[in-house]
Amino acid sequence: MTRNDSSEVMKEQLKRGYLKLAILYTLLSGPAHGYEMIKRINRSTLGLLSPSAGSLYPSLRELEKDGFIVGEWRGDKRRVKVYTITEKGKEVFKEVIEKHFSLASAIRKWLFENIAPLHTVGDYEASPEIIQRALKIILLGEKATPKEKIEFLKDFRASLKRISDLINNLISNIDGRIRELEVELGKGGRKDYNQPSK
Repeated sequence: MTRNDSSEVMKEQLKRGYLKLAILYTLLSGPAHGYEMIKRINRSTLGLLSPSAGSLYPSLRELEKDGFIVGEWRGDKRRVKVYTITEKGKEVFKEVIEKHFSLASAIRKWLFENIAPLHTVGDYEASPEIIQRALKIILLGEKATPKEKIEFLKDFRASLKRISDLINNLISNIDGRIRELEVELGKGGRKDYNQPSK
């Protein structure tokens, strides 16, 4: 298997994982059949996930087999299978989201620690309170009050601003390090590594 093939396999696995999470998230706001779910997922992810029936239904079967959702046939003339999230599904969703936040935070910290020797880049850690409030808003869905949503979004915006400032600082430090190395290369009269060797 080539590197490109491996990359495609990993991307597909990630997409399937995120699709399952999106299904659970969608069903938190109430039961839905497949077509309705596709529309909800597309809307709630701002088009980042646009599942086809061919990708949605295998994921629904797996989630149902694992007991995270239940499907029930409804209607007389035109029967559709309507899915509902189970308590087990809600618990698993909450657990996966918490682990995702922790993993993302650990990866970010590891990257910054390994890049930090270039220059000090500062530190940023997602507040556990923000994560808990995000989970609450997600799990409450439409039951969350407008005031709760506004307060969370304001705090989340401030959190993103801190990340943006940190990234800008990091870019500035990298630019400074590049300039230092270029000066060092010029002073030392070292070989231009872009030139072919003789």
